[in-house]
Amino acid sequence: MAEAASLIEKYRVDGGVDLSKAAEIHNNILSFKPEWESYEATKSSAHILKLIEADAPAIKNKSMIQGHIQVLQACMALMGSREDKPIQWLLTLFYDMLREDSSGYAIFEDATKQRIEIYKPLLSLLQRPGLENYTSDKVAWLLSAVMSHVPHIATEASVKEFLGEILDSSKTTCSELGQLEAITNLLKGDVYRKLVWSSAGIPDRIFRIQPKSSPSPHLYKCIFAIWALSFDPQITSEMKEMYVIKKLKETLMYSRVEKVVRLCLTVLKNFLSHKSMCEDIVEEGILEAVQQLEFEKWRDAELYDDIKEMAIQIGSEVSEMSNYERYERELQTGKLQWGFIHSSKFWAENVMKFESNDFRALKMLASLLQSPSTDATTLAVACHDLGEFVTLHPLGKKKVAQLQVKEKVMQLMAAQDPNFREVRREALLCCQKIMLNKWQACGLVAWSTSWQGNSGTSSCWYWQTTQTMPLHPRFTPMIPSLHVPC
Repeated sequence: MAEAASLIEKYRVDGGVDLSKAAEIHNNILSFKPEWESYEATKSSAHILKLIEADAPAIKNKSMIQGHIQVLQACMALMGSREDKPIQWLLTLFYDMLREDSSGYAIFEDATKQRIEIYKPLLSLLQRPGLENYTSDKVAWLLSAVMSHVPHIATEASVKEFLGEILDSSKTTCSELGQLEAITNLLKGDVYRKLVWSSAGIPDRIFRIQPKSSPSPHLYKCIFAIWALSFDPQITSEMKEMYVIKKLKETLMYSRVEKVVRLCLTVLKNFLSHKSMCEDIVEEGILEAVQQLEFEKWRDAELYDDIKEMAIQIGSEVSEMSNYERYERELQTGKLQWGFIHSSKFWAENVMKFESNDFRALKMLASLLQSPSTDATTLAVACHDLGEFVTLHPLGKKKVAQLQVKEKVMQLMAAQDPNFREVRREALLCCQKIMLNKWQACGLVAWSTSWQGNSGTSSCWYWQTTQTMPLHPRFTPMIPSLHVPC
């Protein structure tokens, strides 16, 4: 009973769902007793192979094979036969042995010294038409794992050939999980990491994962691949262009599998050593996603400490990067994106810094608004920031008037482009702040309320003296005699 429970645990899907079918297949394969003397390839080594037991400790089987290394040659020769059951038995034996004890790779190291071929027999088996999914997945796992730990058994051309075999949907019978496991095996070592990443189809296979809907084992393998790739600075820069931080944020938001969450935190820790990735981590709002994890229920108490530590590290980056210099750098790119440096907190802390260099940042902001090539998101953010400046800076209205951008803002309020919905809203709010500044100086504020009737939407204006009565919380400040399309 304990042995069965251990088997079920080994083939358990992250998240608590049992892979009972995989466990059943595994049981059926290892319950088969190969008659080694009846197969031509293993006839000469049958007396040794009979001593190898599937349920024996990995160290025992390893010692048995290592002491009689020619047994491995017989096993590789069997891979070229049509004896499916003994082949599956051997693949499962090696799979379990190497996962239990990684020192077992020494067998394959010794085999290469004895000029025993490993790559070609396993690749030939992988190329066999109509191979069962189970066999394809196990041979792909074994070959990729051995190439990663004993890299001199294959050349770069061999690695590309192998990847081509498992990724070609017209030829391979590997499952998606089998493909991901083979890819991650190759990425574990630094020898083939760049080669694998540069191979056609690999980035797409890793980043096509959907945190909302993909099975947990698939998600874990993809995050593992990203973690392995994060050790290479050049590849990290390329992953930045593929919105890797956004993918990690989605994973942290939707996955509640401890193994996946812990690995995501580890990846973020690696990324924090890259300045360009730090900017994405801050801008993407990863901090909120990590902090939210503290309120979840985890079985591993140490995970809470990992979450808190990561929140502190990211919080430190947020404090460092939410500053005026970062704002100016973004203005210089000509593209603005919603983020921390466009928050009310940022403006409250940095508004007076906009006086530096003769209001250089404010002038750049005005240029972005007036440029015909500025995209919709940048226009929306610029309108928001202009409104914040008018509201918080003592000379806000005067400086905006000097830059002559109010007319442009009012034009954006009436823009008909359906993609400018956000722009119209931010332009309206910006104009409200400019006008309210004037009305408040006079002691008057205009208010509007609207309702839906049979004849359409009707509006009613209210003028209120701020010096004699408080503002009514139900009314929203608007601009008199101005119609804005929604």
